[in-house]
Amino acid sequence: MTRSILKSFLCCVLLLAASLRHAHAQPATPATLEGALSAVVTVAVFETDFAKRSLGFRGAPADQAYAKMLDLSGASGSGSGFIIRRGDQMLVITNAHVIEQAADKDGLAILEFIEKPGNEVTALEMRTAPANIGEPVYAIGNPLGEYPYSVSEGIISAKNRIRGGLTGKFGFLQTTATVIWGNSGGPLVDAQGQVVGINSQIAFAQQGNQSIWQPQINFALEMPIAKRLIEELLQNNIVSRAYFGMELSQKRSAYAPSSREYGYYGRTYPSDEFPVVGKVIDGSPAAALKGYAGFSVTAIDGEPVRNLEEVLGKLEQAKAGQAMTFTVKKDGRTEQVSITPVALDMQNGAKIGEAFLRMANVAYAQEAQTVMLRFGSSAGGNGGQLQKGSSLDFSASKTETGLSGEWQALGIGYFQQRGVESMWRVQDLADVGTAARLTGMLGIVDIALFRKGSNPNQSDNYKMKRVNISGNDHQLQQTLWY
Repeated sequence: MTRSILKSFLCCVLLLAASLRHAHAQPATPATLEGALSAVVTVAVFETDFAKRSLGFRGAPADQAYAKMLDLSGASGSGSGFIIRRGDQMLVITNAHVIEQAADKDGLAILEFIEKPGNEVTALEMRTAPANIGEPVYAIGNPLGEYPYSVSEGIISAKNRIRGGLTGKFGFLQTTATVIWGNSGGPLVDAQGQVVGINSQIAFAQQGNQSIWQPQINFALEMPIAKRLIEELLQNNIVSRAYFGMELSQKRSAYAPSSREYGYYGRTYPSDEFPVVGKVIDGSPAAALKGYAGFSVTAIDGEPVRNLEEVLGKLEQAKAGQAMTFTVKKDGRTEQVSITPVALDMQNGAKIGEAFLRMANVAYAQEAQTVMLRFGSSAGGNGGQLQKGSSLDFSASKTETGLSGEWQALGIGYFQQRGVESMWRVQDLADVGTAARLTGMLGIVDIALFRKGSNPNQSDNYKMKRVNISGNDHQLQQTLWY
């Protein structure tokens, strides 16, 4: 008996020692990190237009930073990237949001060299094994666009985090390796110099009206997910997604939990505990959900979901032709609804675009590489309400005259007073659907407009129409079209 207990105890000790040894791997040597530096690059955007602006770098790059080695003067945005080798070809991997303001350039996450690089450039290896909690990691990049080849050290704090924002929502590593603006798109490497993640986001804590940067909370897209996306892009030039044809939403307060307004308006405008089934597009795979409007989605394929981000995480794993089961509840009634999605193509994307415009209560028409919108009492059809608009510099008051007549939709996204946070050019209804899918999770969608047939040199002919999906300023209704 004693021998058996002792054997079990020794076995536990050995297993614990093995796990600790694995979790707390030896830190990288300076030589390993020096070797990785030659595979890290700065990604700068020199050609841009209004409808494509950068998220990766928020601020003017240095005028003469490392002038002999790196000149970003004239660049309208920058971030970081790293080099991989695929056969005989060397490619630069970066975050899509780092270069989304590049005007009419192909490729958003994978860049090719115009000229074959020399021997001074090396490639990094993408790690296949998942990262481990407690494992030392190193973030490499060009913070602020001024300090190329900067390295910060940390550990993996947590895995498979869910992040908000306009792009990627799930499958993130949380690390203590400090990442700041300009680092986005750079590699997070392990002690062997292999890439375990792509640096993507930083965390802020809301204190009153201020957002306080949290330097010990940083996020990188996990390499297994990134590698799958990279392979899909290289093979198919697109990341394939499923199409359900449904609208899901979740209401929450527009105020920080610590604010006085949160408590006051929270009672008047209660938040949704779970995502809620909204409208279903006619003839879509989600037709089985039509009788369940107002029901809460509590699980997908048996896995509980608590918010819209978790729903998106599950839907991003969906494949055309493979059924998914949705658990929906309302007033004590629980139902299981099976939906088999199809592939998301241009036609289905256009259906999402139409669903968004109907929600915004505006008439629309597809013309040659242009989406025209009609506001005012003459809108008719799916429009009809006077729409309030504001000028691009947000100087107009809330009492500004409602929009009327026909307007060209230049872009759809999210616009801030200090500049464009993320705005996508739209040329057809499929573009509208894509932009709505990317932005709807914010609960606010902005449409940049140009008055049809007017003088493009007059600023009064440009307007920004804000669509607050909830219908009031005290509540955000995050919305997912999928």
